[in-house]
Amino acid sequence: MRIVVLGAAGFIGRAVIERAAASGHRAVAAVRDPRRAGGLRAGEVLSVDATDRAAVAAAVDGADAVVNCVMADPRSMAEATHAVCESALAGEATRVVHISSIAVYGAETGLVGEDAPLAAHDRYGGAKARCEGIVAAARGRGLDAVILRPALVYGPGSPLWVTRIARLLQARRLGDLGASGDGFCNLVHVDTVAAAVLAALEEPAPAHRVYNLAPEDPPTWNRYLMHFARRLGAVPVERITPRRLALERALAAPVLRAAEIAARRVGRADAVPPPITPGLAGLFGRRVRYDAARARDLVRGEAVAWEAAIDAIAAGMLQQGRPSPTPGRDRLPGTPRPDASLGRGSGPC
Repeated sequence: MRIVVLGAAGFIGRAVIERAAASGHRAVAAVRDPRRAGGLRAGEVLSVDATDRAAVAAAVDGADAVVNCVMADPRSMAEATHAVCESALAGEATRVVHISSIAVYGAETGLVGEDAPLAAHDRYGGAKARCEGIVAAARGRGLDAVILRPALVYGPGSPLWVTRIARLLQARRLGDLGASGDGFCNLVHVDTVAAAVLAALEEPAPAHRVYNLAPEDPPTWNRYLMHFARRLGAVPVERITPRRLALERALAAPVLRAAEIAARRVGRADAVPPPITPGLAGLFGRRVRYDAARARDLVRGEAVAWEAAIDAIAAGMLQQGRPSPTPGRDRLPGTPRPDASLGRGSGPC
């Protein structure tokens, strides 16, 4: 198949391109800036503004399938989704796979299946829900579309669930969260997401039109954080009290977030310690799992064991000298130094 991937330079998009090429398909990378497409195994790279319907229509023309991996601000994601759906309806593309998110479910707890109501309560989840509405409306007009809702997508180079977490662990700003970290860490490897995308494209008649992508037996956040910390050598693992976590999210996060945005504009985002935002801190204690039985049938049980994946990721980061923060750079006032002796707030591995 000729598969056009919009947002191909992003974390998920790159994995989809790799998987499609490895499966013998002609993978076409549609990116805003072709300079970001370095290293992609794409058969073709197109410069495409995903919010420009004419540009998307030209890119999709002659494609057998389209994958929408565009990650941007809410308005741009909605415009890109409109452009993809309208172009696919007008052209020859037989199927569209749209990457959504479990964020559309909002703050639900317990076991959440694909038929649960969309109850997004934040900006990102609301934007993803609106994009799903656009896809659903187009499907009512005859679009052959599948929606995938991945959980926390991690893997080598994952900016959110690997690099950021590693920096926080090494700076002793995360670790053993006690009761605050007993929520489920719903990690799904980027390779599993890419496998689901290809399965949804290759299946002649998918049994369903919406799939959760999540682990069957997720670890708690405490288990994930402590395992990752040990593999990074960030030991003894820091004990983070509820008070420290509350101060991080209420006082430090707004300042660091503003500094991060400013630093990104001049290409120095890595110079700012990562914030522990209220959204991130809220995940640590949330007892929610996502029913992904449909997806396991779709990909025929293909999955990646998180412990083995994290072991390999941590080994690679240490070998490359990352994310090793500059001494003091990621450490906030009042946070023990990485080489501090055991004392209040610290604990054994």
